[in-house]
Amino acid sequence: MDKIKQQANIVRQLLFAGDTAQIYQQTVTRTWDILRETSQLIWLVICLTFVGGEWFYRRSVQLGRDTRTWYNGLSSQTASPGESQSMETTGQALLDTVQSGAHYLLSQARKQLGLQEPPAPPATAGVPPAPKPLVDPLAPSASADTPTLSPESTPKDLL
Repeated sequence: MDKIKQQANIVRQLLFAGDTAQIYQQTVTRTWDILRETSQLIWLVICLTFVGGEWFYRRSVQLGRDTRTWYNGLSSQTASPGESQSMETTGQALLDTVQSGAHYLLSQARKQLGLQEPPAPPATAGVPPAPKPLVDPLAPSASADTPTLSPESTPKDLL
């Protein structure tokens, strides 16, 4: 029984000592600081991931545009206007959908990381040159010196 009383006195002295409250208060404060700073670090890593993904996306799109320009230069025949217009419309609709939501998210992530918005690429960057119009040599109004443009032969505003 004496051992229990002695141990109880030791525990009571530790609990009610003057510096016990201060130690626990410092522990809670330090734990809160660690949690807050860790969550801020995690948030910044998430923002960096979004910005890195956006950079990868821009590079991928530019590579795709360059590849398309190269491939169009190699091919001498063009697809029918209906097919290419359908592909352009579908691709543009998909791109617009993704860009509208991602633009806001990326600008917020850049603000959190303290980065500036990248300069916008020129409107004509990556757009392949206009294809030469097809001239019908048997048509009476067309001559070899003055080619005519048809609505199908004008370049569409690509991405």
